[in-house]
Amino acid sequence: MTEKVDVVVIGGGILGVATAFELAALDRSVILLEGSRLASGTTGASFAWLNATAKADDAHYHRLNAAGLQRHLELAARWGERPAGLAGAGSLHWSHPGADDGGPEEVLARATTLADWNYPVVPLERRELAALEPYIDFPEGSAGFLAPRDRWLDAPAFVRRMADEAAMQGADIRESAAVTEFVFEGDRVIGVEAPPFRIIAQHVVVTAGTALPSLVALARRSLKRTLSFQAVPGLLVDTEPQEREWLRHVVYFPDGAGFHMRPAGRGALSLGADDIDARHGRESADLTVGVTALLQRASVFMPGFPALRLVAGVHSRIGVRPMPGDGLPIVGPLPDVPDVYVAATHSGITLGPYLGQLIAREIALGESADELAPYRPARFED
Repeated sequence: MTEKVDVVVIGGGILGVATAFELAALDRSVILLEGSRLASGTTGASFAWLNATAKADDAHYHRLNAAGLQRHLELAARWGERPAGLAGAGSLHWSHPGADDGGPEEVLARATTLADWNYPVVPLERRELAALEPYIDFPEGSAGFLAPRDRWLDAPAFVRRMADEAAMQGADIRESAAVTEFVFEGDRVIGVEAPPFRIIAQHVVVTAGTALPSLVALARRSLKRTLSFQAVPGLLVDTEPQEREWLRHVVYFPDGAGFHMRPAGRGALSLGADDIDARHGRESADLTVGVTALLQRASVFMPGFPALRLVAGVHSRIGVRPMPGDGLPIVGPLPDVPDVYVAATHSGITLGPYLGQLIAREIALGESADELAPYRPARFED
């Protein structure tokens, strides 16, 4: 069965679905192919914090993420926050004297940088922190800031809504449709094989997350020539709904290990930590150890938190996140196979809808996006 379209998109996570949505909005015929279910990969196993707050070391990347957050807010204004999966009321960042993360001075220095870049922040003293999060025990001398623009996302719900909107605009969204080969005409890629389908397209967009390197190798017909790329696993834990609202914001805690929590709706909580990811973020790992450690860490900061009682009822999962070699997005055509456009980023939840918009305009309208100049795949070429 051979079909012809303007664009075929490989990957049904947030970035692929956003790209298909934006291409359809520009009246391009598009087929999206997802080997499993929409949002079944990294998108569905993400902490899903929408922000530019964590990108305070790189002004350009910060601005890109701020634009990503703005795109989410625009879509939520169009569809409604709940249908768009949007929730939350900011993120809270704090420390105290003697903490392992450098103390209040370091946290407030980041707030100053963000304010200088016109990103809204509200400095907070201990009393103000406690008013925002009454169940956290803030030691004497605690200080921090609130980033009120930040949100969190029900990413699977958002992807499903965007896929429905894309379909209403004419996009063909196919699940359980795995790409096995590229179709070549001489040295050019002119489509893909996704049995039983053979799809001929003017452009192929690969947004397949951790599968990107293997697909790039297929497009280049060389196992030795792929992009600088890692698959980084992480453990995410969701509790059952609780009668008490233990947390109101996305919160990063001053343990020096990247411990973070957020509400997950109806009193439930989502938890993760960078050091737990490193020790327990493997598909074969015994997740019970990591789950218990995360819940007990929460009880250190929130006296009375029922850590041990919650262990049996949590939902835990490993999310394997795409991480380009330099930590920054990869977005653009392959230099040696320009018919194949690739896109991958560690910040896909925040950036997905905005990158999808930029990618669609580059492909459909030929408009080169200045915002993407630092992130082209050519930077990894010899």
